[in-house]
Formats: sequence, structure tokens, C-alpha cells
Amino acid sequence: KTSQEVQGGGRPFVQSVAVSHRAQCALHPGSCGGQVHGQHSLQMWFILDVLGITLGVVTWLLIALADWVVVRHVLVAWFWTSRPRISWLPLTDIGTGVAILYNLLLGLSWFSHFQAMTTDPGTVNIECAPTNFQNPKVCKLCKGRWKPPRAHHCKTCHRCVFRMDHHCPWINNCVGLANQKMFILFLGYTALSAIVTLLLLAASAISWLWSQKSWSDAAPAGSTALICSGVVAVECLAAILFVGDFLQEQIESIQMNSTLVETYQRTHGQRSTFTDHFCTIFGNSWWYWPWPIPSAPPPVYTEPAIPDDMDAFIPSNADDSDCLGIAGTESEAAVSGKIPHTAAPRPRQRYVEGGQATAD
Repeated sequence: KTSQEVQGGGRPFVQSVAVSHRAQCALHPGSCGGQVHGQHSLQMWFILDVLGITLGVVTWLLIALADWVVVRHVLVAWFWTSRPRISWLPLTDIGTGVAILYNLLLGLSWFSHFQAMTTDPGTVNIECAPTNFQNPKVCKLCKGRWKPPRAHHCKTCHRCVFRMDHHCPWINNCVGLANQKMFILFLGYTALSAIVTLLLLAASAISWLWSQKSWSDAAPAGSTALICSGVVAVECLAAILFVGDFLQEQIESIQMNSTLVETYQRTHGQRSTFTDHFCTIFGNSWWYWPWPIPSAPPPVYTEPAIPDDMDAFIPSNADDSDCLGIAGTESEAAVSGKIPHTAAPRPRQRYVEGGQATAD
């Protein structure tokens, strides 16, 4: 039956199709007796969470502020003309070209954020595990639906997300296999935009100082331009530091074929080469890689979560689960398993092709 959900309190607004357990197994026999390939949802996804919506709007406002300051107080100062080709953009042809390129870069950052925010991160859409799947687990919070080994239940999205990395309030969404590409592109384009903005502001300051005949007799810069440029410079420095750290973690997660949640649980997926791991997230067609559109291949729900310590599976403790925004092991029901115990997160590692890993 088809249903439309509108749920508050952090629950997603999506259109979904609910299929009974028996009907699904009848329609898709391979999902109940072999390797299970999921399917990425094409429906728009939105989380009704006050904090996430607020931070998402703040992100868009910061991008708009940087755009306004650079165009108004840098490009207009350099390329102003009384006879522009575009009436509402009083710039020379070169200035117009620079403005278009700069706005395209900011646009890619904004659209990557929008896509990461509104793309289903990877909701598990198969109810039953294969009959030959060993030690399957179900999620109590998802009404007994199958919980694949690399899936985790998000306490904000109220769904089990395959290869959930973490719940990010800045994009008001989980980061999972289906939207990890857009999240990485958002980080990359934001860092690049911040660097370009700082270079333009620095060049503007140097150009103004160079144009003065005497620094002691130089006219003071306008207070509005000075304040706005200073605010944007601080914003860009903070963005580079903040985003750069997250981008490094995402690259390491690709190298190790692991997620942030799995880092604390001391597990990882099946490892091969960096290229294979990268294509699992970005897809096999290189011309789609730079663009913030979904291109990841269908997920393999039966992919195992391999313990770093091969003796036992080590779940995260309660504090780690709260920090990462996931439901703990108390939300799971398993046919069999060992008594879980806690452990500290593993050190960051760099995976080298061939199966060797070195700790930082």
C-alpha cells in the first residue's frame, strides 16, 4: 500500500511504499535467499528538526554573505564601469566573467549542501534477511525490520541507514552511502570557495594599499567594507579549519572502507583498493564525480561488518552512541551473539593497497 508520512519531532517527510514482509519476499525472492542488493530512493527527503533546519539556513546565509561582500566590495571596486553589458551588474566583461565563475563555485557548494540535505541517506528498504544469512539482526525501533550488518538506526531520522557515517546537523540529515558523495562535495567546494574568497579579499587589501601614494596620508577604508570583509575573512578561516578536518576524515573513511560509527565500533567493510572504495560512493562514471547528483551503485546489504579485532565484534558504548546519534545495541534483537563489551575508538589509520594499514 502507498502512504505519505508527515511526522514531526525530527522525523523525515518522505513518500514511501510499505510492502508486507510476505509480499516482499514473494515479489523479490532474491531478497530472502541470496545476496541482497538494495535500491537508492529517488524521493525527496527532509528532516523536521529545529536545530538542523536552523543550521542549514545559517549555512546558506553565510554563503550569501560571502557572495555579497566579494561582489560588492571587491569586484565592483576593481571592475566598475558606467556602461556594463548587464544593467544590474555594473562590471566590465572581465569582471562579469570573474563574478560568474565565483558564483558558479558558490553555487556548487550550495547545491551540494541542498542535495546532501534532501537526499535519502540510505534507508534500509528491505524487510527480510536472506534465509541463508547467518545471525541476522532486526531493529526493534523499526518494527522488527531486518538490520543489515553495516546499518545503524539514527535517533533523529528514526530510520535504519545503511553505512551511516554520522548525523550531521549542518546538513540536517544523516550521512549515509546514498548521500556521502554530496556531503564530500559540499565539504570540498566549501573549502575551495573559502580559499578563493580569502585570496580575493587579500588581493583587494593589497591593491588598495598599493594605490595609496602615502600610507600615512591614505584615506581610511569605508567602515562597512572593512567590517564586512573582516567578518567574511574570519568566516572563511573558520570554514577551512572546520571543513578541512571533516574532509580529511571522509577521505580516511574511503581509504579504510569504514564509517565514523564503525570507527567507534572498531569494524569495517570488505577492503580492496582505494579506487574500488571510491567508486562505491561516487559511482563508476568519472564524468558524474564532480557534480552533486546521486551516482552511487546500489548498496549490498549483505556486506559484512568485519571486526578490526577478529576475535569479537565490539560495539560502541552508550556515550559514543549518544554522540554519534545512533540507537545502541539495546534496540537490536539477534538470533545469537556474544555478550558485547565496550572499547575506546581505534586510532586513525591509513589503508595501503595490498591490505596493510598504518596508524597515524
